[in-house]
Amino acid sequence: MPRVKLRQDNIRSLPYVGDARRKSQCIYWDLALPGFGLRKFPNGRGSYVCSYRIQKRRRLVDLGRSDALTLEQARRRARSYFGTAADGKDPRSSIDQMRATPTVRELAESYVNGHAKLKKRTWKTDEAYLNQLLIPRFGAHLASSITRADIANIHTDIGKKHPYTANRFISIIRKMYNVGCHLGMIPEEIRNPGTEIVPFAEKKRRRYVTPAEMPSLVAAIDEDPNVFAGHALWLLLLTGVRRSEILNAKWSDVDWDNRTLYIGKTKNGDPVLAPLSRAAIARLNMISRPDDNPYIIRGDIPGEPLVYLDAMWRRIRKKTGYHDLRIHDLRRTVGSWLVRDGASLHLVGAVLNHKDQKTTAGYAYFQTEDRQRALDRHGDSVVQVTQARTRQRTNGASPADSTQEAETTGLPRVHRISRRDLYELIWSEPTTSLARRFGISDVGLAKVCRRSDIPSPPRGYWAKVAAGNPIQRPELPERADLGCKSIVFSIKANSRATEH
Repeated sequence: MPRVKLRQDNIRSLPYVGDARRKSQCIYWDLALPGFGLRKFPNGRGSYVCSYRIQKRRRLVDLGRSDALTLEQARRRARSYFGTAADGKDPRSSIDQMRATPTVRELAESYVNGHAKLKKRTWKTDEAYLNQLLIPRFGAHLASSITRADIANIHTDIGKKHPYTANRFISIIRKMYNVGCHLGMIPEEIRNPGTEIVPFAEKKRRRYVTPAEMPSLVAAIDEDPNVFAGHALWLLLLTGVRRSEILNAKWSDVDWDNRTLYIGKTKNGDPVLAPLSRAAIARLNMISRPDDNPYIIRGDIPGEPLVYLDAMWRRIRKKTGYHDLRIHDLRRTVGSWLVRDGASLHLVGAVLNHKDQKTTAGYAYFQTEDRQRALDRHGDSVVQVTQARTRQRTNGASPADSTQEAETTGLPRVHRISRRDLYELIWSEPTTSLARRFGISDVGLAKVCRRSDIPSPPRGYWAKVAAGNPIQRPELPERADLGCKSIVFSIKANSRATEH
């Protein structure tokens, strides 16, 4: 290779020297800066290059075209490369790594085939999100060149109409880049573009079928022409299992003696024996069992199950007017109704096959009637206290004056209440606060309840109510000897109660 003293005025005039047919290189090495040179091409173009050794390996690096960089700019760039190489670092390593990274399309294919298909039941959803939202925009770009701003723009565009979809998209992107880094396809120093993006606010869904809506819903299900889809919806209402678990269930999975349904592939990955109620067994007996199809809910294709319930569900929603009701809300309905009947969250979680009790709490809602009854008891207590204070003011004395007068004169204070009202009060608030209102001790109030045969809340009841786990209270026993008598509290030095 020729050696010359490169000057800005002779860069364009230096000719190509070499065999153009064999495309041999022609580099004019600079005498002023060893390792720096000008590479000429047969068409007359030129580019600056530099040569250095790193880890016993000689590298020739292109610094830029001679018509875009001045000679001094190219020499400064070459000197920075030589300095980095002298420290034992390859100045081109980061650029080489970036160029070696796959494209976005290749990364998406590796994520779907190497991770999602193997570990996620919803891999088709991930694949659809990537094919529809990411690849059309950035499929040909290098995966390492995608920035957080690129992903945030897609997130914002989708979120204007579909905020939940936009949030799911961000989760998939973040997971895809994490998997790519784990597989060595993405350098570790490349920042994950799916991180630190503020998601759209999401509201927890609290829709379920109320007792007032249930008759019209089941009537619409029974009147629909798709009989097997109707059986599937009935079983969803009676068992609380997921839609895919019912559609993939086979007759061989039913244990008629123990009334269970074996589900080998659940959402959390663990097989489960789902209990079957008497109503569910009766519904199964209503379904015909052909010899050529092993599935309980069979479709039109011989030997295959029914795949979709959406068409029937759209007809049912249109007929009933419940346009905000989804098929998965039938599972929420089971949890809500079980809690309404007094089942604990632990039991409801076992029925719905939840690993986390927090998930169960999202399915178990108190019906409107339950909340109304609780507020009725609260309102009765407020009214009762208010009326007692009003009577005291009407008699010309304030509650404080009455208490002070009772203490100074030695006259007892008297409370008169029916056995039924005391039963309602004792289950509406803790015994300590109720006893304080009556002016007696909680021990004295407990004795009154025992003598009057009034069941009291057990230990830990109010803590369970605060945690959302109410215990079904026992009914007030009928007592002929106490039916028409009132309970009178007389408070002086000590507490006592008698029935009149």
